[in-house]
Amino acid sequence: MKFGLVPLSEGLGAILAHSVPLPHGRIRKGKVLDAADLAALADYGLIDITVARLDAADIHEDAAALQIATALIAGQELVLRPVGTGRVNIHAASAGIAQINPARINALNAVDPMIT
Repeated sequence: MKFGLVPLSEGLGAILAHSVPLPHGRIRKGKVLDAADLAALADYGLIDITVARLDAADIHEDAAALQIATALIAGQELVLRPVGTGRVNIHAASAGIAQINPARINALNAVDPMIT
C-alpha cells in the first residue's frame, strides 16, 4: 500500500485516509475520491490530502474488518452490523451475558499497531 500526503491533483481514485469536515457535511475516511470530492476539498481550501492507494495484494479496510469480525464471532450468538470506515460493529443476537476473551483481543491487536 502507498500511504501519504499527495496534492489534490493526484487524489482521484485514491482512498481518503482521514475524514475531512466540510461546511456542508464531511467526506469520510475510506471514501474512494472522485472528481466531485476533490472539487469540494479544493473549494474548502485544501491543497494536499492524505490518501492510500492499494497494491495488488492489498484489500480495502472494510473488507479486512469484515474478515476479522467474521473470524471473531465464529460459533458465537453474535451478529455483524454494516461495515464502514474499516469498522464492523458486533452485536448480541439475543439478551444474555457476554463473555469477552481479553487475551484473544490483545493477541489480535498485537499483530500490528494499525489494527485495533
